[in-house]
Amino acid sequence: MRRRTYSSRRAGLLALTVASTGLLAGPAYGIAGGTEAATGAYPFVAQVAVGDAYACTGSLVAPSWVVTTAGCFGPGAASKPDQPTTVTIGRSTLTAGATGRVRAVTDLVRHPGGAVVLARLDTAVTDIAPVTIATAPPAAGETLRSAGYGRTATTWVPAQLSTADFAVDTVDPAAIGIAPAAGSTAATCKGDAGGPLFRADTPAQLVAINAASWQGGCLGETETRLGGTGTRLDTLADWVARNTADPYPGVVSPPNPGFESGLSGWSQFSAGGNTTSTERVHAGTTAVKIVDTSTTANDGVESTRMPAAPGIRYTASAWVNVVSGTPDLYIRFLDAGATQIAAATTSFSGAAGQWKRLQVTGTAPAGTEQVSILLYSAQAQTGTSYFDETELTRAPGIPLTNAGFESGLTGWTQFGTGGNTVSGDRAYEGMSAAKIVDTSTTVANGLESARQAAVAGVSYTASARVNVVSGKPSVYVRFWNAAGDVLTSAATGFTGTPGAWTPVSATLTAPAGTTQVSTLLYYAQAGTGTAYFDQAAVTRTADLVVPDHGFENGLGGWTQWGAGGNTASTERAWTGITSAKIVDTSTTTATGLESARMPASAGVRHSAVARVFVASGTPSIYLRYYNEAGALITSTAVDFTGPTNSWQWLRVAATAPAGTTQVSVLLYSKAASTGTAYADHVVVQ
Repeated sequence: MRRRTYSSRRAGLLALTVASTGLLAGPAYGIAGGTEAATGAYPFVAQVAVGDAYACTGSLVAPSWVVTTAGCFGPGAASKPDQPTTVTIGRSTLTAGATGRVRAVTDLVRHPGGAVVLARLDTAVTDIAPVTIATAPPAAGETLRSAGYGRTATTWVPAQLSTADFAVDTVDPAAIGIAPAAGSTAATCKGDAGGPLFRADTPAQLVAINAASWQGGCLGETETRLGGTGTRLDTLADWVARNTADPYPGVVSPPNPGFESGLSGWSQFSAGGNTTSTERVHAGTTAVKIVDTSTTANDGVESTRMPAAPGIRYTASAWVNVVSGTPDLYIRFLDAGATQIAAATTSFSGAAGQWKRLQVTGTAPAGTEQVSILLYSAQAQTGTSYFDETELTRAPGIPLTNAGFESGLTGWTQFGTGGNTVSGDRAYEGMSAAKIVDTSTTVANGLESARQAAVAGVSYTASARVNVVSGKPSVYVRFWNAAGDVLTSAATGFTGTPGAWTPVSATLTAPAGTTQVSTLLYYAQAGTGTAYFDQAAVTRTADLVVPDHGFENGLGGWTQWGAGGNTASTERAWTGITSAKIVDTSTTTATGLESARMPASAGVRHSAVARVFVASGTPSIYLRYYNEAGALITSTAVDFTGPTNSWQWLRVAATAPAGTTQVSVLLYSKAASTGTAYADHVVVQ
């Protein structure tokens, strides 16, 4: 194919629009002239089905994110799909239904250039490796592989992933031109839009996504020319990384977790006098050495206290090498006044002189505002030990056993008449689902999950995917006390279309006395029917995603408040390359930035947390609660009191009052104040 510039090529190419799924057909290969992808090959490739009418192709680039073409969701700046969108990942044969994962799209992040969109999944995919974004640029003559679920030469709606090789024809700053590889007549067609163009190495490297094509050889097209264009992703690798980073990071370790900067970020505990040492290390060059010589005073070092919230499970770990004694690893849960209200601990047991990893998990109780790690030698103990590579992780989800019923009914108990089974007849993902058959109008029937730890005052959501043959089943969230009594429950009944997998969820705040939570998949006493349940879950409800929480998309999702005039700045950042810069020059007018309003419910306690770098002044952070009409109900603030010219946490906590339907975060400088501050990494938990 004769080489042309990207601009002249683009003028003649047809956009790879999404493919209509209105005309059903039997299995066929996706790319015209391509070959069938082997089962299990390229599991990161995703089919993106928008409503019941359109589909395109994408790639899993992070556990909760798929990248595809912006055209898959139409033009504009909408942050959510305008139709229900389902993503199927890791399934080379769409009709098989036996492998892969199926997720719904909840949010969209559009690249400012307008050609690429990131789609957030409702549940992370943790058992399929995301594809790596290439960092080396494409070169003319290089061979890239494409994969897609698009139209073929003979079929409108193929159900099979196919692949073909293409040669890079031209390279421009934002795009590449492609031609069929030597000896091939392959073409990308409608439905291949957004599909990957990748180096078929191990692991694969995603270079670009399909953007436009002559569509020669595609069904319904009379054009005979071949080739197309792709939007480069190697130049967007940083943007993808910034926008797919979890705003609630799984790792929330304190600064200096390996003691390579002395005891910075740590403080002496009780007797103290501990030091860093190069005598024994697990990684790097330094560890902390704890020497306890007293049987009447405890001793240790404690990490920086980090913002925390009730109901979240935290796991602390550290490597320890013991000379003598029995040291401990603690997670400390503290209130707003830094008083310990609970702790989780594990003690060393093992051979002296060998590095061993200690790990302990605990759930933050009601009243928790801060969390820390304590490396410790108890009061009655003496001894010497070295600690290295500390880590603290958080997991807001509740770990249901066998949530997808792939291990039979392990972790579930029969409820009411019982007799329910696991079936391969229908599955939302994987190979199995729970099948509940209720034939009695006088006795209820269902399946209940194993009970998990819960905290009073925290809201929990129980959910499942439900496929109904007949009747009206429900999903319950149930709270229990320490004696094993049910304190209260809430249910949501199925209202969807029979035969279609439908999400059903119920949310309730745990009352006083709660120690455990469960979910119940249920047919009521007077009801009968048959239904399949899959992908059950219980989650802590208060975590909310703040749009553009790191300001990497400018001030998208934020509005100027008061005097306004605030900007996104690259002068400094806590994460990524951008933060919000708030400059207040008036002693009579306030200024600030307010986040988009996020769904909230009365009774839920939220913590808004931001990293701030204060050059001058006294900025504040607010939680603002609104009713259904958009009127402000209440607003709670905390003023900055920390040291200036360094990144510090700024946090406020409040409980949503009656009538709440929305919550926002306000970063603010008061009317009587002046000053300059930077804010980054804003989360609500």
